[in-house]
Amino acid sequence: MNAITDLKAKADRLILQDLFESLVAEDYFTDLNITIRPIEDATKTGIIAPLTGDDTPEDGQIWQWHVADRVDIFAVITPAVLYPYQLAPESQVVLVNENGLQALGCLAFFDQIGAHLIATQPDCAEGVAVFRDMLSTSIAQMALSLSHRINTDDLLAQAPHDFFQNMEQWASFRDRPYHPVAKAKMGLTTSDYATFMAEFDQDIPMVWIAVESMTLMLGEGLNNNAKPAISDYLLTDGEKADLDAELQAKGLAQTHIALPVHPWQLENYIKPHYAAELANGTCHILDFRGYVVKATSSLRSMAPRHDGQHYLKLPMHIFSLAASRYLPAVKMINGNLSETLLRKGLKQDAKLQKRVHVCDENSWWAYFPEGTSLFDERPRHLSAMVRTYPPVLGNETCRLIPMAALGTPLPGSKAHFFDEWLKARDLPATAENVQLLFAELCDTFFDINFRMFRIGMLAEIHGQNTVLVWQNGQAQGLLLRDHDSLRIFVPWLERNGLADPEYRIKKGYANTLYHDRPEDLLFYLQTLGIQVNLRAIAETLAGIYDIPVRTMWATMKAAAMQALDRVGFAPDDRAMIAHHLFDTPNWPYKQLVRPIIARAGGPGSMPWGKGEIQNPFHTPDNT
Repeated sequence: MNAITDLKAKADRLILQDLFESLVAEDYFTDLNITIRPIEDATKTGIIAPLTGDDTPEDGQIWQWHVADRVDIFAVITPAVLYPYQLAPESQVVLVNENGLQALGCLAFFDQIGAHLIATQPDCAEGVAVFRDMLSTSIAQMALSLSHRINTDDLLAQAPHDFFQNMEQWASFRDRPYHPVAKAKMGLTTSDYATFMAEFDQDIPMVWIAVESMTLMLGEGLNNNAKPAISDYLLTDGEKADLDAELQAKGLAQTHIALPVHPWQLENYIKPHYAAELANGTCHILDFRGYVVKATSSLRSMAPRHDGQHYLKLPMHIFSLAASRYLPAVKMINGNLSETLLRKGLKQDAKLQKRVHVCDENSWWAYFPEGTSLFDERPRHLSAMVRTYPPVLGNETCRLIPMAALGTPLPGSKAHFFDEWLKARDLPATAENVQLLFAELCDTFFDINFRMFRIGMLAEIHGQNTVLVWQNGQAQGLLLRDHDSLRIFVPWLERNGLADPEYRIKKGYANTLYHDRPEDLLFYLQTLGIQVNLRAIAETLAGIYDIPVRTMWATMKAAAMQALDRVGFAPDDRAMIAHHLFDTPNWPYKQLVRPIIARAGGPGSMPWGKGEIQNPFHTPDNT
């Protein structure tokens, strides 16, 4: 097997794990002819060797799908915390028919599932094809990411900005944990992917377009600035002088504002769709290429190459997680409303004020010509936002770590930030000490989120938008960014003296910002916060430091219970939270596969639906 084939095989198996798990979680196997048998049965028939070789798990069972007459698919499964079972990490998926035995890759296995779906639900054929295309892209792009350039050496010796960028690259490698098509960035070529993804550590020169100032809508942070220029935030004095000189030379200095545009966006959206504006002088593509950035864990959020607190967020008409990554004015307006509410909410609790750090996302520019509505398609592809990090970014005693980086094992490596954390605390690398630090991390996470929940709000708490603030060996707090997804329960806001922010939402469309019950708001802590964010960290640490994964879940549960008691909820509220977190046998689950197949590639934000899984805090082993 050559190197390229080997990388593809590794990528295929990584994504097969997530695919199999998603199919279990979303009940795709319930109407199949599935039999689960003791491992000894397979040993007798000789099927076990092709499945696991010499690595048969002690708690394994044989999963057999009788597809058709003389056609069966086998795998080895093991017990799981959130689901009845999972694909054993050591197992292949093998098809057996009259021609013999054949190992199935991820796509071949999904083809069997897809064929069954189409046979029973013919109208899902288009959705199955869309999902398969995304799955194929995810495998190919993950294979590229396996040649990443993430530096895992002497992490704490790196300067704060360099460390943060390195952690962004680490967080990018896996993207959203457990999602089988998370790596798929639909629209990027192989060359694009290797140039624009964070894990390849490439310098990316931005393109600049001069846009007629009268056609731009401005963010709240710019209203008092007579001539707001994004270049004042992003460029050095020398770079700004070069840009200003070109604007003067072309007669644009008094009438236009220069905005950075991602080079991919220029070629793939602006030139094809903004031909009229480029022809009539509303927009001018400039020659200036002096602003060079690096990608972060979010493909279209850009980091300065050198120390600086101003980062850049841009639209890109790629599809990631089945959603176009545009940047409309309405999203940024809602983000500003959220940020204002968030900052007011933090003042309700002295500990939140001390432990929560908030990025300023009020400075933005969006193309919004006369006659445009907030929900029109074209304008949302020409905009820019400055994300200004608080002073903690440059604090020499602190390090910022996107939590997704802590939940991302690098294949073939045992490196993890906990190695550095243990050394900083003079702690031996034992299972007990890893659990100690994980408990401290969970305590910080739950304490902050319960306090925010008590006020009536929850931020976007998956691992890319929630950043751990690590200070002098302690989990000091969390940094929050990407505020356009602050979820709220208005009655609890109002009882804390806060008002409905009056988000701008298109009539007749579902939204995930307002919630009718506190239980609906708690859904996001259970799903994004625990099932995705903390679970990924728990399982990564368990694998690297050889700790039983159920032990990590028990540590997480204990931290949640202690934080719940400490925060000081009203008795009825505390009882409701405890019931839904600890007492019910099942938890809600944010579906991954079914919504993509159901929508079949139509427009909109990330599709999602609700299902159910086992409550990880209710499992007898975790009490």
